[in-house]
Amino acid sequence: MLSILKPCALKSSIGLLGLSLLSACGGEGDSGSENGGVRPPILPLTQDQRYDLLYRSTFGPQPDSYQELANLGYVTWLDRQFSMTPSLHSTRLKEYQLQSDAATYNQSDRAAVWWDLSLNAPDQLRQRVAFALSEIFVISRYGASLNGRALEMTDYYDMLITHAFGNYRDLIESVTLHAAMGDYLSMMANQKAAPENNRYPDENYAREVMQLFSIGLYELHPDGTEKLDSQGQLISTYSQDDIENLARVFTGWHIAEKNQPNWGSKDGNWFIPMIAYPEHHDDEEKVVMGEVYAQGQTAEQDMAQAMDMLLNHSNTPPLISKHLIQRLVTSNPSPAYVARVSALFADNGEGVRGDLAAVIRGILTDSEALSGSERSPVKMKEPLIAMTNFFRALDAKSADPSGRFHDSIGTFSSYGQSPLGSPSVFNFFSPDYAPNGEISAANDVAPEFEILSWNNFILTNNQLWSATGRTDYEGEDNPKRIVINTAPLEAIANDHSALIKEIERRLLSQRMSEPLKAIVLEGLDDLRDTQQSLKVRNALYTVVTSQEFHIEEIAQ
Repeated sequence: MLSILKPCALKSSIGLLGLSLLSACGGEGDSGSENGGVRPPILPLTQDQRYDLLYRSTFGPQPDSYQELANLGYVTWLDRQFSMTPSLHSTRLKEYQLQSDAATYNQSDRAAVWWDLSLNAPDQLRQRVAFALSEIFVISRYGASLNGRALEMTDYYDMLITHAFGNYRDLIESVTLHAAMGDYLSMMANQKAAPENNRYPDENYAREVMQLFSIGLYELHPDGTEKLDSQGQLISTYSQDDIENLARVFTGWHIAEKNQPNWGSKDGNWFIPMIAYPEHHDDEEKVVMGEVYAQGQTAEQDMAQAMDMLLNHSNTPPLISKHLIQRLVTSNPSPAYVARVSALFADNGEGVRGDLAAVIRGILTDSEALSGSERSPVKMKEPLIAMTNFFRALDAKSADPSGRFHDSIGTFSSYGQSPLGSPSVFNFFSPDYAPNGEISAANDVAPEFEILSWNNFILTNNQLWSATGRTDYEGEDNPKRIVINTAPLEAIANDHSALIKEIERRLLSQRMSEPLKAIVLEGLDDLRDTQQSLKVRNALYTVVTSQEFHIEEIAQ
């Protein structure tokens, strides 16, 4: 608890209060088109730009990450990340099974694997993008029957990992036909109407796949700004009739290899895509957003046409592009930034629409991502991202001698956030959320602030305080803990300038402000030279609870 901190640690209260405010003040390789479409001009990056790239494309830099990026150049580094074999959560979970001979798994096991791979997987970019996708194509343990299906949810997350650098068309179809999504948004077992029995197709997935996963509520320009009609009103992308007709398109799908004959049973194989059952599909003519689905088409034909329709809609490039920019770079991208990435979504330079690798590369290497814009946009880290940043900076590992991770830091209770654990299909926060004050007054948004309740704020900072005290070299006796390596910091703890410099390098991209340095130095000067571990802990805690750690600014 914060109340048990020693007086020197309480000096971090300035940083804590700052965070509660709702605003924050060599050659790089060759060009080409492989692994991500046509690339922007290749320019050398500054030190600040390299750090920014690492924070956006990984779950946080490790102590040697910056030097590796500088040595390789960002083009080669990105190429390696795009070409790495995916690290799948289900594979790691099976390894856990061999270690423990467990017969079943629960949601904490799934979260433990998430921590393991988020901290340790070599394909960091893919893992980071998959996490972003999980907040767009949302399923949650808190919906339908998913809380009791940890393995099936793990498989869904692996699907996002697998498609992270693929094509949006393949991704949206895989999302649509995954049994976990079918259960969560009730497309599973959806069937054609029987008015005599007062039965009509379920509209849930039809509505959300348009509103959240593809085109959004209102017509957009390619730069993500909303179109207006002649009266200055927003223009809806679809009507209730469109929802009802798309719901008819999505009839007849259920889990494969059903073990029970009755249509409502969910007993079967959830690890392969749902399949069509023709007798339950509505094969009459349908019209969705002006597009005709011909009478007599099979469920598979209707599905393919719907997926093509969503891919080719003019709204899909700007909506998906902007959501990904918000999750990876800035909450408030300029329209020009969105337009450039949207253009890559529409055509990767080789005539391919929906190339997500091209989109991701464009997002990370865009001029606004690298150098900012006149608006100097900022972004608050999500609680889980802040924790992974901290752990990776301190070479964290599991205290379990086997290397197995455990969900021992309260993923589902301590941050207001957990992987695939949002309260609804609308994610943990709305992409349009703007807290009252300076941000809303400037017509900006700050989505992550929507989960920054005082309760979550205190719980997260309590977790950070606990984490700063769990060190590997002391021999943590609880194998379920995640421990950090502070030995290199304690070795220089009595050289206050050197310690601050190393913490600044690991946690603040070598950009600690002079006021924060003064706060950290004052706390260090209050401690004796024999208190190296306490010096390190208090210095770390002061920094990781500061506004400067939690608010990402784009280098100018």
